[in-house]
Amino acid sequence: MTLAEAAARVKFAAIGVIKRRDTNRLTKKHRKAVSSFFRAQKKLVLEKLSTKRFLFSESFWKLTEEAPVDFTKQNWQTLWDEVGEETDFELQQVITKIEAEAMSIGARAANNLFVAGKGGSFDLTNPRAVNWFLDHGGTIDYIKDIQGTTRDQLQSVIVKAIDKGQSYTQTAKEISSKFDVFSTARAQRIAVYETGQAYEAGNRMLINTVADQGIQMEEHWMTSQDDKVRPEHTANEDEGWQPLGHVYSSGDTEPPTDPGCRCYKIYQEVPAQK
Repeated sequence: MTLAEAAARVKFAAIGVIKRRDTNRLTKKHRKAVSSFFRAQKKLVLEKLSTKRFLFSESFWKLTEEAPVDFTKQNWQTLWDEVGEETDFELQQVITKIEAEAMSIGARAANNLFVAGKGGSFDLTNPRAVNWFLDHGGTIDYIKDIQGTTRDQLQSVIVKAIDKGQSYTQTAKEISSKFDVFSTARAQRIAVYETGQAYEAGNRMLINTVADQGIQMEEHWMTSQDDKVRPEHTANEDEGWQPLGHVYSSGDTEPPTDPGCRCYKIYQEVPAQK
């Protein structure tokens, strides 16, 4: 490794530290709102479930020809549709707020880190930003996907309870415990992922804006370079500098690929010798 290569590696690692500092701060800030959402949703779900106590009554099943589990799934879907109608918009506001701030700070960081102020102006009215939001927090389908994960995990609890002949009281306790996990561990994962992807999107959009001005830019996938890095992400990093929008060997174009991904991108102006 030459002295120049060693200096570049130190510089790129420092950029990673800056990015992690930014995203960790934003995650900590917005995780509270996600946790608060799940706590409020728990209260609503338990209130609505209390009106379905009959589902857990053995005497009720003697009056119906429906299979207990199938009938429970039908009732649960109806209940969850009501929950969704009352909470989708609230979750959308929470997610959009995370993404909007992370994207803005990511664009600002890219301007400072990679192009030394050549990026010009960028805000959330930029067409690229608008289109990105239409595929993420700005769409109800994206929100329903998050909500669907909650629905499926809770349905699993209820179906198992019915199958075992478990009481309503015990089932309600299990659902409450599940939401406690949602409001801690899952809230953290959601905040990490939404922050990370929006921050990197802000980076990319600022760099694309620079490229629109005729400045040739290139990108490099970076990992945390430790034993927790997935082999496919190490392979992405090994591809080195690539044109903007490159599809990496993992099939991805952008980190983070999921809540556990700690990868990031760096950018630079294409060297004259290229």
